[in-house]
Amino acid sequence: MRIGEIIETNTLGFVARSDALHEHPPLGSLVKVRGPEGKDYAYAVVSFGQTASPEPGRRAVARGGEGIHDEAVYQAHPQLPHILQTEFHATLVGCVEGGRIRQHLPAQPPRLHYDVLACSPDEVRTFSERLPYFRLLLNAPAELPGEQLLAAHIRATYRQREDDAAWLERAAREAAALLKGDYERLMSVLHGIDPE
Repeated sequence: MRIGEIIETNTLGFVARSDALHEHPPLGSLVKVRGPEGKDYAYAVVSFGQTASPEPGRRAVARGGEGIHDEAVYQAHPQLPHILQTEFHATLVGCVEGGRIRQHLPAQPPRLHYDVLACSPDEVRTFSERLPYFRLLLNAPAELPGEQLLAAHIRATYRQREDDAAWLERAAREAAALLKGDYERLMSVLHGIDPE
């Protein structure tokens, strides 16, 4: 299912405009980029989301006591989608090469206007069988610290994998190996993924 369109792109990730106001994929969720002819091009992890005015430096105006959170208000004020927009940022963690999913950055970033789609639970399960892409998440420049992004991704993947405890344990071990020299960051991940 399409959830957005790429409006800014670079070697490490992209920004997409959401197809629906106030709706972007959950932080840490896996999404995919679909290129021409309906071919999957790349995989990314959602690293940030916001709803704001499309004009740089301009904030949305408060509407007062009348909330604008339900569909009836948007129908009564059809200009709202034009004065507000929802965007999300995503960090690239894989690509499709020769029909195979690879867990490294694509040789070229995805192009502007490519579609962004939510990954199905089966796609998440397949992509997350191997975990080398965790290093990309930890080291990617993003709006939040890498360990918080990794923890959010592990939580989202754990839910998509139907609370797969064996996978969660494997993910925790991988995080521990990557952060063995940084106790504070490791503890941040471990606390963030504790299912209890």
